[in-house]
Amino acid sequence: MSFDSFEFKASYNKAEDDIAEGFYLPCMRASVRYDRISGFFGSTIYIIAWSALKEFIMRGGRMRLICSPYISDADEAALAEGYSARNNELLADAIKEEVEALFASPDPSAPARLLAYLVSEKIIDVKIAVPGDKAGADARRMFHDKVGVFSDGALSVGFRGSMNETFKGLSSDGNIESIDVFPSWADARDRERLETAVGFFARLWEGVIPGVAVYSFPSDVKAVLKDKAKGADWEQLLEEIKVTQSLAAKWKPDKRPGGYSPREHQTNALEAWTAAGRRGVFEHATGSGKTFTAMCAIRDAFGRGETVIVLVPSRDLLGQWYDELTKTIGDIKVYYLLCGDGHTEWRHGNTLTSWTSPGSGQNRVIISTMDTAASPDFIRRVAQGTHLFIVADEVHRLGSPERRKIFVLDTGARLGLSATPCRYGDPVGTQAIMDYFGGIIPPPFTLEDAIHAGVLTKYFYHPQKLSLTKAEQARWDEITEEVRKLLARSKGGVDIESTPRLKMLIINRARIVKNAAGKVPLALDVLRKNFKAGQKWIVYCDNIDQLKAVLHSAMAAGFDAYEYYAGMAGDRDMTISYFEDNGGVLVSIKCLDEGVDIPSTTHALILASSQNPREFIQRRGRILRRAKGKHFAELYDAITIPVMAEGEDEKSLSIITAELSRAIQFGESAENYSGFTDLKNIAAEFQIDFNTLRNGGLEDDDE
Repeated sequence: MSFDSFEFKASYNKAEDDIAEGFYLPCMRASVRYDRISGFFGSTIYIIAWSALKEFIMRGGRMRLICSPYISDADEAALAEGYSARNNELLADAIKEEVEALFASPDPSAPARLLAYLVSEKIIDVKIAVPGDKAGADARRMFHDKVGVFSDGALSVGFRGSMNETFKGLSSDGNIESIDVFPSWADARDRERLETAVGFFARLWEGVIPGVAVYSFPSDVKAVLKDKAKGADWEQLLEEIKVTQSLAAKWKPDKRPGGYSPREHQTNALEAWTAAGRRGVFEHATGSGKTFTAMCAIRDAFGRGETVIVLVPSRDLLGQWYDELTKTIGDIKVYYLLCGDGHTEWRHGNTLTSWTSPGSGQNRVIISTMDTAASPDFIRRVAQGTHLFIVADEVHRLGSPERRKIFVLDTGARLGLSATPCRYGDPVGTQAIMDYFGGIIPPPFTLEDAIHAGVLTKYFYHPQKLSLTKAEQARWDEITEEVRKLLARSKGGVDIESTPRLKMLIINRARIVKNAAGKVPLALDVLRKNFKAGQKWIVYCDNIDQLKAVLHSAMAAGFDAYEYYAGMAGDRDMTISYFEDNGGVLVSIKCLDEGVDIPSTTHALILASSQNPREFIQRRGRILRRAKGKHFAELYDAITIPVMAEGEDEKSLSIITAELSRAIQFGESAENYSGFTDLKNIAAEFQIDFNTLRNGGLEDDDE
């Protein structure tokens, strides 16, 4: 079949067209050559039309791919200034990292192994292009627009358009969002556009485009791929990929062609949850798509005639879940009832009882704050039964004594979501959650898994060691001496909870670290040294006073800074919208720990000291979410270390342990190892085994 047997549209848009069936798959099946300017090499697995690949290979098809290296700003500058041998080394290292990421899991995915086979068998030939500052506007536009050209040997068809660079899932349309199409057999204008694209690709492949350095694919990386491809049966791998795509189609929350499909880790989790009787908890990293996974399960529940109750811990998440559900499931009619945060319709007459009764024939979702759902009035009005499907976002929040009252609800399917479902220092609350929801669905999807899968961005971690002022240190020493005396008087140990005086002293000493005066000038110093116009920074503070001090200092220094916290006088939604559009410095407290997403955030500075590991895990996850044009995140962390006297009590060390616990969990997953080394040295200074710092902490149920 040749191209002239197809009637291609002049343009396609995912919102209205089936790009896969209308354009991408027919072209791949009929082609003998496919030239493509893409993004990073590791993203190649997302642009191949896998379901048409067999026909492409059987026709003797070959693909030429030009991609960019995944490099830091520092390496990019080195490439611009360096000499050839050093450049080759930098590029080889960058591509090796992408290959290692593709094969990071103990059981490498079929797409990764098949890509290795295609490159090693020269079905795909790759070159690396690095556009420099002197690259012309046309060259930069071609890179940005992801130009591609298919050829059947006689005729050609080109396209130029945009890809969804943030969605890391297999897609039959190559993750294309929209394209313009220009066939060789069309009018003179389309032929001219095609000739321009073909000519540009040819000159780029030969390395003669001014301002763009082009390199052959590193030979040692080819050797790695050849080794990875050993024993590969490409047809069997292709069948595995088709099964994966079939599962994605099964769980898709919006069945229209343009709707997003779940990624492999999401379909695996959903299948495992189904096998477990549709009960369990997804322990998936912040930013890895827990909400979307749950929405896939919700769409499936509609097909079973179930009514869905979604529980959220905060009013921010109440609105966010409603917005996301209406956007994600758009191909069918869904009815929503909101409960809490001023939404009181559920209290009117038998409204909630009617909404939760079986046999309505409607797709119904009740979204409630946890506190509202735990009230006797709410529980009394629910028509309980196996027809109800309960979803709990941030499920760890249900473990507090008051919220555990929800667990009297008798329902069918149950799904909990949390990056950290086990409650720190609260085994009773944790067990109650597991008893009700059915335990964690294995395997967890960790931060490292999410980074390796390209779901979250890589990040650099920069700990900022901070000392107390003389006055703060003196107050620290004074309290420490009082603590030491109380402990010395105690024979056989002391229970802090039953010793109010000791508990108060320890809390007051911890507040010295939390409110260290040096945090405000440190924030200003970090911003002055590192902030660049257009960047999006979040500064996490401990309390309102600290927030106001940082905000005023940043504004006085000329930074575009603004506040964000519960109860603020301004419009929080408008603040987020302005931040997303313009960048700047967003100074916040706890509101961004759970659920409020700003994926385009590139930098974070943490001033808040916390004894709850969940809080700092979530803060890290907030800035690692993927966004267009975002390749790395930078995390700065204020580590406040008092001067310790010889023989100081264990409770003093516990405060330092809490500081280091957060920091070490940040540092060990970062791209740069230097920060991690600094932290290990601090731990050694206080004779703290850093291996014990990965656990511990206290649960905080305050909103």
